[in-house]
Amino acid sequence: MPGETIPQLFLSRYKQLGGKVAIRYKDFGKWQTYSWQDCHEVIKYFSLGLLSIGLERGDKVAIIGDNDPYLYWAYIAAEAIGSIPVPLYVDSIPKEINYIFNHSDAKFAVAKDQEQVDKFLAIRDTTPLIKKIIYWDPKGLRTYDEPMLIDFKEVMRLGKEYEQSNPNLFELTAEEGRAEDTSALTYTSGTTAAVPKGVVMTHGYMLRNYDYVAKFAPL
Repeated sequence: MPGETIPQLFLSRYKQLGGKVAIRYKDFGKWQTYSWQDCHEVIKYFSLGLLSIGLERGDKVAIIGDNDPYLYWAYIAAEAIGSIPVPLYVDSIPKEINYIFNHSDAKFAVAKDQEQVDKFLAIRDTTPLIKKIIYWDPKGLRTYDEPMLIDFKEVMRLGKEYEQSNPNLFELTAEEGRAEDTSALTYTSGTTAAVPKGVVMTHGYMLRNYDYVAKFAPL
């Protein structure tokens, strides 16, 4: 399996497959198709956009939303610049999010929609490190007057601007990753203990598991 990290594997697949289909996703009863090239454009510019608004290597990014392409684009984009995704259960309540956000020292949040954004807004006074809440479904959020909120596509636009003064930065940064780097900080459900426990997952661990699964279910 090429590359030491998930973003490196993704870039290898993009160069190999380009315009071929990477994702098919049903939205409101219609199948949406995204090529590897489509995914690359979103991941690259969202990644650079995150850098432009202050995300740094090693920073944690809480990500919450349904199982759709934006979730995975955000995940790989964050990893590509050396930051660490902190996935949250989609049905988490504000109290649970508050604990994980503070325990992980997260600084940014990526959320699907109004429902998830409202959870972060409810805890912002008790999460002092939070800088930005990025959302990808704007329905119900257009009337919000919150400086902390920013649209996913606006972050991509900022990423395109950032690239002009930082050419090749995305590719160079992604290539710096190593197998022993943290891919994600995942939390247990907390059902067997007083509070959830954070589990460090390295890129090497994740890729080895993908490889094992592929041997039995060749996707």
